[in-house]
Amino acid sequence: MTAFKRLLTPSYESNIPKFFVYQVLNNFMLFLPVWVIYLQRKFNLSLTEVTFNDSAFWLTMALTEVPTGAVADTWGRKQSQLIGLGIVTVSVLGFALAPVYPLVLVANSLWAIGITFISGADLALFYDTLRALGREAEYDKLRGRMWALTFMSIALSSVLGGVVGEFSLVATFLITALMFLAAGFIVLTLKEPPRATDQATGQNFSYGQILRVTFDTIRQFPNLRYLLIYSSLLPVLGATLRVTFMQPHALAIGLPLAVLGVVSFGMRGLQFLGALYANRTVKRVGEWNWLRTAPLIVTICVIALGLFNSIGGIMIFAISGFATAVKPR
Repeated sequence: MTAFKRLLTPSYESNIPKFFVYQVLNNFMLFLPVWVIYLQRKFNLSLTEVTFNDSAFWLTMALTEVPTGAVADTWGRKQSQLIGLGIVTVSVLGFALAPVYPLVLVANSLWAIGITFISGADLALFYDTLRALGREAEYDKLRGRMWALTFMSIALSSVLGGVVGEFSLVATFLITALMFLAAGFIVLTLKEPPRATDQATGQNFSYGQILRVTFDTIRQFPNLRYLLIYSSLLPVLGATLRVTFMQPHALAIGLPLAVLGVVSFGMRGLQFLGALYANRTVKRVGEWNWLRTAPLIVTICVIALGLFNSIGGIMIFAISGFATAVKPR
């Protein structure tokens, strides 16, 4: 009981194990392997309509990435994560309980907004926690362990998502919402460390000032602008096919619903490897060579998926996950 109370007490030391628990809960999403099938069965949607739904997600994410990121820089990473977790919880419940399709579109856009509030803020808070403890040199090692634990959570939830979905597709959303609520409770107990940027400059910037500096930087450096567009579009192409089309495609070639989780696990596994070996791959191939090669790999994988209407085509297409996950620093 004493150890449990110590874990709940906000402190920089307790932040570290809490981050590991948080990553497990935040990535345990049972609905991901089956959400397209759920929408098609509940609302009798065509693939075109499902794609429109997914497009709303990516468009919303692209438009809100900078404004929501500025929230973390202005009011704190902990607050940004709490806002994000609250939004994604509502969005997942919206998916499960929405009586009409337009509400699903709203829920999908909310999900994208919630992710942008969380993305980047969590690792920034983790790094500054280590810096406050004088342990920033351990960041890469601990982040690697966190990646491994995150992948285990993704793997388990992917496999279980197909199994649970075989009995109840709605249950995959409801269980995921509970996981997000638990993750929010963990974040509530974190102690926010001082930001390195604030200490370096000796001042806090307002939300408007941060937005102006960000957009001015993007405007002044064309290469940065084009790289941001590139890094947004390439993952969208692969992810749209992996997430939106893969589920009905797998059922069409005869795979049972329960196996969709295994397919999703394989896709995520290659994405994980891409992120893990990103630096090594880019160093070996070269940054600009990789920027030219990655779209070619994704294109070949997409063609293979159409040519080989079988599990073999899915296995080749999974390589696109590796290609889109490898990003130059």
